[in-house]
Amino acid sequence: MKTEKESLSHNMAIDKKAHNNEISEILVRYDAVLQQNERLEAEIEKLKNQTLQIDDSVKSSYQSSLNILKSNISTLTKETDTKSTQLETLNSILKLKQQDFENNKREIEKLNAKINQLELEITASPDSKAEKRKLKASNVSAVGVRIVSEKILETKKTKNTEQIKVCFTLGENTAIEKGAKEIFIQIINPKANIVSKNKASVEIKNKTLFYSAKTSVNYEKDDVDVCVFIEAGKQHLIKGNYNINIFSGANLIGNTNLLLL
Repeated sequence: MKTEKESLSHNMAIDKKAHNNEISEILVRYDAVLQQNERLEAEIEKLKNQTLQIDDSVKSSYQSSLNILKSNISTLTKETDTKSTQLETLNSILKLKQQDFENNKREIEKLNAKINQLELEITASPDSKAEKRKLKASNVSAVGVRIVSEKILETKKTKNTEQIKVCFTLGENTAIEKGAKEIFIQIINPKANIVSKNKASVEIKNKTLFYSAKTSVNYEKDDVDVCVFIEAGKQHLIKGNYNINIFSGANLIGNTNLLLL
């Protein structure tokens, strides 16, 4: 029994020591848990403070945005009112302009009617009819030429010029009778002298027309191209600008210029 008692006491001592170790371990764990809880509580408190700060910032930002929005709405409202006023003003101006346009349109119609009446009167006048019966020379051109081995060579040099070639087109005109038409060509040099090999003139309607050359054109009421080579007296050929005039009777029907160097 003594041996059993000693064995039991030994086992109890071992169990007690083991139990004490377990209690110590539990206490250590408890302390660790307490420390962890304290850290968590501190972090929770920190998060609460941050949340409060964020909430305050959000509220402040929201309020600022709201104020800006209210200000913009107020500005837009004022601008809308101003634009409405401007629109009304522009509409009023537009109505006045439209009224002016209608008035001007009626005045223009009246003026056009007067113009048409005047055109009819002019067309019916004897002078207008006579003007329509006149020949017209278009595409008038002139160039100095010389003959070399039966070839016609154009030149701008005064010393090389032997003849002056004048070309033109008698335009179509159904109001003119068909037949031969006498055309006079007048070349005036820079000193206002008539350029011609022999002086020539004609009396037309109590007026004397001095000319350089004349030609007869068979006119059939259609366009007809004409070219005339005019002998130029050397004494009349000088450097400068020449005036070339085309006459049908006493009527000047076309003209051009020629520059000789």
